Amino acid sequence: MGNQSLKLLNETALTQNTNPWLEAADEAGGGFGKLLKFNKGDWEVGDDPIPEGTKHIAFIDEVARGWVRFEGKKVTDRKIVKVRDGHPPKREDLGDDDESQWEVDEKTGKPRDPWVLQWLLPMAPVDAEGDLVVFVSSSKGGMSAIGLLCKVYGRSQRNGLLPIVALKTAHYKHPEYGKVAKPDLPIVSWHGAPSPQMEMEGLPPNDGKPWDDEIPMDWK
Repeated sequence: MGNQSLKLLNETALTQNTNPWLEAADEAGGGFGKLLKFNKGDWEVGDDPIPEGTKHIAFIDEVARGWVRFEGKKVTDRKIVKVRDGHPPKREDLGDDDESQWEVDEKTGKPRDPWVLQWLLPMAPVDAEGDLVVFVSSSKGGMSAIGLLCKVYGRSQRNGLLPIVALKTAHYKHPEYGKVAKPDLPIVSWHGAPSPQMEMEGLPPNDGKPWDDEIPMDWK
């Protein structure tokens, strides 16, 4: 990245009234590319496993969050906003408030909110040629992993540098489900190239399932 690009990035950052990455970290406590999923301790792109420890450039300046509406296991609406552009709508502003009209969850037998909160983090592999991927999660563990990156990025004066993360798996003990795997994205170095401009339209198909990593949002 040249000095002129760094200067432009610095000037752009100084014109912002708030730090959206730190705000996103607090909340965490489309043509992005193929979906990168964390499935019960395994990282996958489609049906292809990704070896643990594989390094990716995390385009944290393109991270997005928002609501996706499901009906009959299909996406019917999206309200996704990039962090740098502001906040997504609040759940109470989306409608669908009558729980008697909600679909019944097959696992729990309880009404399931059609609107699912999701976070989206575009990434690209470092050591091999490959397509841009996007890690999408609606779990507490996944959102926390992305939120930690937001916190580091928001607190650091990196002059446009992007974190390089390793795809890792961590665990915690759940009082009901025992040992549970969760995604971990430790920063191993920094990358100097700016992010490509990415469009939010035309997100890839999700095979009729929420883009989740198997850990419900309300798990502690």
